Amino acid sequence: MDKQTYLKRFSRAARWRLGHREAEEVVADYAELLEQRPPEQDDTLVEDLGKPEAAARLLTEEKAYRRWLWSFCAMIFCLLLPELLLQGPYISRQPQWMEYGPLVLGLALAVFWFRPRGKKTPLPRGILWGLAVQVAVLATMAVVLLSLLNGTWERWEWPLESYGPTAARILCTTGAVAAVLGILGAVRARMNDRRWIALYVLGLTMVVVCLQILSAMLQLDGGDLDWRGWLMRYSVRWVVLGGIGLVGTGVVLC
Repeated sequence: MDKQTYLKRFSRAARWRLGHREAEEVVADYAELLEQRPPEQDDTLVEDLGKPEAAARLLTEEKAYRRWLWSFCAMIFCLLLPELLLQGPYISRQPQWMEYGPLVLGLALAVFWFRPRGKKTPLPRGILWGLAVQVAVLATMAVVLLSLLNGTWERWEWPLESYGPTAARILCTTGAVAAVLGILGAVRARMNDRRWIALYVLGLTMVVVCLQILSAMLQLDGGDLDWRGWLMRYSVRWVVLGGIGLVGTGVVLC
């Protein structure tokens, strides 16, 4: 194993175990140490320093690392629970805490672990692309659902019985995209830049809102044409949840 490969693997392990800020100092020390080694000793690199993952493990404070692991698992659970409910057959039977609880806990953990601190660096371009994808998917979902509700698709002779399944597929697809990007954001926030957690915060919000919209649509009577009243009855809740998610996204982006 050459020095570059060793340092790359050690850097990944250190960033996951120690966090980005602490890992920067440790990786810099190891880079200096490796620079001082003559090239002919590359063959004994692992024997002298240990495997990169093992070396990072020795520098880990186990209690702090376990707290991070538990928090990370809880964040992923908060994202996947509403997503599984959204994709599953029992969407209209879950208690309300299963909708609001994951959002509150996930946001709290994200803000706690990745809150603004220290010197601000330029925003990685990948974050903006990820957020743009989420916003585009969300906007598409809103346009399609409103078109279904106000009967716009009747002009294209779209069968009325297909409206419900189409809306469900749109919501499930939106939730799936948001969940995937949310998990990516949580991992990248630990390994790269803390502001990647914005993808998690916005993704979690989108999944919960999609779940609530689909739950409300299942309660809509197929013969009820007062969709405006139905929309007004539930839209305030969705706007409030979306506003909370946007505020949380802005906080972690600072």
